[in-house]
Amino acid sequence: MTNTVNTPNTQYTKEDYKRKASQYLGKQLIYPVEGIAPFDGLYVKMLTVSEMTDFAARCDEFNENNEDSLAGIREKALMIVDSTGKPMFDPDDPEDVEFLRDMPAQVLMGVRDAFLSINSEDGLKKLQPAKNS
Repeated sequence: MTNTVNTPNTQYTKEDYKRKASQYLGKQLIYPVEGIAPFDGLYVKMLTVSEMTDFAARCDEFNENNEDSLAGIREKALMIVDSTGKPMFDPDDPEDVEFLRDMPAQVLMGVRDAFLSINSEDGLKKLQPAKNS
């Protein structure tokens, strides 16, 4: 039996699909957090399955050990990267957590919204070439 993936109007073997999908794998999609001026300069990135699994595990850890009620701030620290995709803040560094705690709420809400957008269907749309109208 041949492994195939059926999509409307197209049928791919597993190898065809892997070859097609590989053009997108390994590319980092870094997205600026918009609408947070004058606090511009924060980015989020599209996570791989492995990165999302690690992210979820860390968030669970933060929520289980939330004596200081800052689990949500630590979660945002994990979401924020610099323009190259490297983590900008350390959720285990009290100074970083305190800095983020003192940010306007709208900034961290913008981080959350951008992170959820890039790691949902909207993020996949950003990988697709623009279609001519």
